[in-house]
Amino acid sequence: MRCFLVLFGLAVTNLISAATADTLSPNLSAGQSILLVDQTLTASGWQPAPEDQAKPFEYALAGNSLSSLASCSGTGVGFCRYDYRMNDQKLVVVTIPASRQDRAGRVYRWWMESLPINQSR
Repeated sequence: MRCFLVLFGLAVTNLISAATADTLSPNLSAGQSILLVDQTLTASGWQPAPEDQAKPFEYALAGNSLSSLASCSGTGVGFCRYDYRMNDQKLVVVTIPASRQDRAGRVYRWWMESLPINQSR
């Protein structure tokens, strides 16, 4: 009986965690402007949460001054990474440069990570 209760409790916990992740999962699309994505995310409760502040050259490469900017690659494709946090979830958004320099980067890919309990805000 104890084994059943433990397994049942674990199953319910997993269902609740999955439902929470689905609720927090943002509606992003490849090719979206990071400026629009940032505005949408912050309006829906996501907070900028880079581990370190980006360096001045990274802001120049990104072409914006968003506080969610975590880093930019100075070589290759020119990927930039933006980090957000909501509850115990972290959202990472990676952009590529826009086709024109006067436009903001475009979303290339994104993923969510669970934060360890001691890092939740």
